[in-house]
Amino acid sequence: MTTPAIGFQAFYRDHFQAEHRHPVNRGLHIFGTLLGTAFVPAALLSSWPWLVLLYPVVHAALGLIGHRLFERSAQVRDVRVLRNDFSLLWFIAGNHVLTYKAAVAVMRRLAGQG
Repeated sequence: MTTPAIGFQAFYRDHFQAEHRHPVNRGLHIFGTLLGTAFVPAALLSSWPWLVLLYPVVHAALGLIGHRLFERSAQVRDVRVLRNDFSLLWFIAGNHVLTYKAAVAVMRRLAGQG
């Protein structure tokens, strides 16, 4: 991994958001993040707690489908999990920031503030 010497905020603003512009792709990332987050406690409370090991697949699968079908990039191509320009943890965190910002926007709309 060759993470450039930039902070997470710069990564999110300059790289992550630039690669997640298509609304369907963003929606699939948000849904995958929510599904993955709900999957962890469900797996741990189930009869098969080892299923929690599938978290990366549950978390990332919909986002990868979104990139394959809606937001293709010649530079990154379709298999984004094989990237080594930034830490995989930054992409996971980016998905969670994207999901958080979407949730805040929905709550503001529902409260009549936006």
